[in-house]
Amino acid sequence: MERRKQTALPGAEVVSGMTPDELRELVRDISQQGMTRKVIAEEAGYRDSALSAWMNKKYSVKDMAFEVALRSALERILERRFMSGNREAKKFRRVKTSVVEAVFSTAKICQFQGLIGLLTGKGGRGKTTAAEMYKASVSNVIYVRTSRFMTRKHLMQAIAKQVGVDEKSAYDMLVKVCEKLRRRKSLVIFDEAENISLDLLDTVRQINDWANAGLLFIGQEAFYDTLARARPSHEYLVDRFKLRMRVKDLGLADVKTLAETELLLQNSLEKALLRACNGSARFLETLVFKLVQMIDDGLELDERLIVKTADAVKIF
Repeated sequence: MERRKQTALPGAEVVSGMTPDELRELVRDISQQGMTRKVIAEEAGYRDSALSAWMNKKYSVKDMAFEVALRSALERILERRFMSGNREAKKFRRVKTSVVEAVFSTAKICQFQGLIGLLTGKGGRGKTTAAEMYKASVSNVIYVRTSRFMTRKHLMQAIAKQVGVDEKSAYDMLVKVCEKLRRRKSLVIFDEAENISLDLLDTVRQINDWANAGLLFIGQEAFYDTLARARPSHEYLVDRFKLRMRVKDLGLADVKTLAETELLLQNSLEKALLRACNGSARFLETLVFKLVQMIDDGLELDERLIVKTADAVKIF
């Protein structure tokens, strides 16, 4: 039998517009390049038997939740492939910034006092990176990046998997997770918390009730606005938040700390970088690595090059 030709994988941004048959073809392409279907299924929060049934079109309208979860999983897989294989898609080394300090201090209070906390700020300021750093440096921390497509079961699976719980129903997972966490000073971090509905919030807050584990919800200001609007009808839920922290934009010292992991800054060039990035770590990261390329090509780093490069990489 002739071996199937290896196909170049697309970008993550095309997955949302794919038909079910195109998704099946993408699963086959990813499988051919070294990732088993079992791993793909687990990324979606399901067993490989569910993926096999879906691939063979043995599914019903009730299984739409599976397709939604699979799309999200394929997007994450392709994003990781891009980041690991693209020379330009580099990341700053993880260093201490004011955002890292804010996340660490809030997370520690929630974890060791068993509180529910809320940390909000604009996108691209480094909240996710700081949360990942906290999980990597402190024991008994569960980190979940949420999605608006997550059901109660998906969310509980994401938590249960990290503590070695394997149950079928969301309720059984909740009970077993709480049993695991009850004797520890634990913390569950929910990133991109604006994706969490009030119903899901009501489910996961029981981890705090039953296990006395800390919960930290990290997201944009929209999540705080959602909670504020819901307070009259959900006071019992919203008032459980005992700690609130707002993350500010990057300051001059933060920009200098991050940029100097890759660049030798002279003549106060961090001021030009701060003006260019407008307090965004994500934009600063893109800008700095573009500058590194240009310096490698023989250009001299100065304020004019920073301004010109910032204009070139800015999309909006």
